[in-house]
Amino acid sequence: MSAPRSPARRRALRLAARSSLALGVVLLAVALVAHVVGVRFNYTTSLPRGLYLTTAFDPAAAHRGELVAACPSEEAAEAVAEYLPRGSCPGGVIELAKRLAAVPGDTVVLDSSGVWVAGRLLPDSAPLFYDRRGRPLYPRLGRFDLGPGEYWLFSNRVRTSVDSRYVGPVSDVRSGLRPLLVED
Repeated sequence: MSAPRSPARRRALRLAARSSLALGVVLLAVALVAHVVGVRFNYTTSLPRGLYLTTAFDPAAAHRGELVAACPSEEAAEAVAEYLPRGSCPGGVIELAKRLAAVPGDTVVLDSSGVWVAGRLLPDSAPLFYDRRGRPLYPRLGRFDLGPGEYWLFSNRVRTSVDSRYVGPVSDVRSGLRPLLVED
């Protein structure tokens, strides 16, 4: 049996417990406020990890290279769901945080050599045909003439990025993204 705790020891333990609880409440409140004002944490490798601020997405001002958060179609999301965490997009996956590689009016060709936008091959854009476990992948090979409201998402930071090579063009762009505090 252990010896009874002294009153000073009990007070110190209660103070530590209250302080821990208070710190937890404060951190939760900060996280909730940050989320409400549009701060998001990217933990994937498709973009530099860190904090991003969501901004209004203006389709009229959309340009290649712009960072966005977008949802694939429900059908496309279901096809890649095992590679993405659960989220609020149709099909139950998270928003894809990527750069716009092509915007309405652009022609995109995806073949085994990679993504061609307006006749130029994007570096490191060759699609994968098998995942890390050797299971088949089904890139959306073909020609895409992007119409109004259609965008091509792309990330060449990692070979296994789930982007428009696997989900096709997207039309559900939820927000722009602006880096606040990122690792690169």
